[in-house]
Amino acid sequence: MRLLLTGATGFLGRHVAAAATDWTVTRVTRSLTASSPDEVALGPSPWTQADFAATLLMARPDVVLHCAGVTHATDVRACLDTNAVLAAELLTAVAGMSEPPRIILVGSAAEYGIVPEDNQPVVETYPCAPRTDYAVAKYAQTLSGLAAAMRGQQVLVARLFNPVGVGMPSGLALPSFARRIAGLKPGSVMRVGDLSARRDFLDVDEAARLLLALASMPYWPWPVVNVCSGRAYRLGDLLDGLIAASGARVGIEPDPALMRPDDMPILTGSTERLRSVQLTPVSPDFTVLLPRLLAEARALIQGT
Repeated sequence: MRLLLTGATGFLGRHVAAAATDWTVTRVTRSLTASSPDEVALGPSPWTQADFAATLLMARPDVVLHCAGVTHATDVRACLDTNAVLAAELLTAVAGMSEPPRIILVGSAAEYGIVPEDNQPVVETYPCAPRTDYAVAKYAQTLSGLAAAMRGQQVLVARLFNPVGVGMPSGLALPSFARRIAGLKPGSVMRVGDLSARRDFLDVDEAARLLLALASMPYWPWPVVNVCSGRAYRLGDLLDGLIAASGARVGIEPDPALMRPDDMPILTGSTERLRSVQLTPVSPDFTVLLPRLLAEARALIQGT
């Protein structure tokens, strides 16, 4: 089967490309020039409907896995352009094909917004109330995908929960913790925000496996599916694990300036839909992942 993978050089896309050994993959990237025959270098986004139409005509994919997007942008417009508008351009290009491929749009757990604990693990039909620019942009992408599905396109929104692994965006909590620990002197103190928050993390390699398994399905029985582990992990416990893996003596002190009083205490996703199609998520092994994040942070600091 043929797979068109957008965002192929991003955190998730790199792991999907590496795992897609049973696929003929065409990688769409923001590079100025292609580095291999399987790459289509469209340059910096925003990409247009015409860009996608030409790429689709060349690759003739069975499935498009749309991983392109950003978690942080310079402003609201850039965030919307790179997430919601980009997906809309892709959907429009696919709609114009005589034999259109199926499309998986990678969404985000942030689309749900605040979910009361008694409504967790959160199911896909729970009403979304996004609260950040990124979450709004991703939910706009979802709405575009659902509208396209109502018009007859084969579209699945894979709502991804907190992928973790080497190459994570540096602004996220775990790589940020790892860099700070790697750069501290023995006996130093880390000032931190609220560590009580619990989140549903998923190894990025497991996320890639699940996305490719969904792509292989002949049809999707629902328009949206959570891609998650179904387990919540406390940030403070993961920070303790990083410190233990470092072997360093590091003190922890709360910093009121770093507290986010409106942050959600816990968010966990339901895996019921995945399990209904015999896809059982594997929980992340943080005894392996945390040392890898720490090693990556040390290498970055040392410039290797």
